[in-house]
Amino acid sequence: MKRHPSLHPLSQHHHFALIQALEMRRAAEAPADKRNAMVERQADKFVAFWHKTGAVHFREEEEVLLPAYARHTRLDQDAGITRLLADHAEIRAAVQDLERRREKKIPIEAEAMARLAKLLHDHVRFEENDVFPRIEHALGEENLEAMGRGLTRLHSKTDVCDI
Repeated sequence: MKRHPSLHPLSQHHHFALIQALEMRRAAEAPADKRNAMVERQADKFVAFWHKTGAVHFREEEEVLLPAYARHTRLDQDAGITRLLADHAEIRAAVQDLERRREKKIPIEAEAMARLAKLLHDHVRFEENDVFPRIEHALGEENLEAMGRGLTRLHSKTDVCDI
C-alpha cells in the first residue's frame, strides 16, 4: 500500500522490525544443534536493534502519531489503538525479559523468541494495514505533513540495516 510521505519514517522502521522478526523466527526454528547459539546471537541483535530503533519508534508513535490522531478521534473508543498500545507494552516486556536473561546469563528459550517474532511481525502488519490507513484518512494532507515533521528518519534511503 502506498503510504503518505509523512509516515515513511515509521514505515521504514517497520521494514527493519520485520527483518528482525524474520531473523528471530529463523533462529528459533534452526536445527537443534545450532538453535541455542543462534537464539542467543539473535537476542543480542534484537536488544541492540531495540535500543537503536525500536524504543525511538514506539515513542514517536505514542508521542507524535497518536496525539495527532487524538485531535480527530477518541482514542479510547478505537479498538485498534488499544491493541497498538497493548502490543507496545507486551513487546517492551519481552525486551526487558531478554535483557534480564542476558544479564543473568539465563538461556533464551527458542519458544519465547518465536513468540516475540510473531508478536512483532503481527504488530507491524496490523499498524501498516489497519491503523496507518485510518490515521491517514482522519488527518488529511495538511495535518499529516505537520505531524510528519516530528518523526525521525533513522536511516538514509541507501542505508542497510546493520543490526
